Amino acid sequence: MSSMIEQAIQLEVRAEANYRQGAERTNDASAAKILQLLADEEKEHARILSTLSDPGVEPPATLLDAAKQWIRGAVEGGLPSLSPDTGLLGVLRRALDIERATETFYREQGSRSSDAATQQLFEKLAGLEHTHYAFISSLIEYYDRPSEWIENAEFGLRDEY
Repeated sequence: MSSMIEQAIQLEVRAEANYRQGAERTNDASAAKILQLLADEEKEHARILSTLSDPGVEPPATLLDAAKQWIRGAVEGGLPSLSPDTGLLGVLRRALDIERATETFYREQGSRSSDAATQQLFEKLAGLEHTHYAFISSLIEYYDRPSEWIENAEFGLRDEY
């Protein structure tokens, strides 16, 4: 079981590093803040995994709340809504791959574990990683297709949503 936990911690550390590097590289303050929130959440997942001997440890579900608060504050504060950072999409696409791999890992390893507490924790972590995946997918769509977000609805052909 310890090998499985060590692998999970390494996945979380890898995800955190990806987000921190992206936050350092981007020239968009809003994107950097969101990437830092994601990095902090992955760091917390690794901490929880390293304390698996404590059965009362619960993974936090704070990412979406924190992101909503930041986005709301940024919009109300008048920050620009579109990022000029051309490298941001690459960071987000790598993050999407990492989130998918991490969710898959938790689902597979959780189902293989004979320990009920580990199964439950891994299922919760898989659910959080799925939430990260959906959140990052929406960010990719937003940053990849900004003209469709601001384009007049009367003109142009757009994909169905």
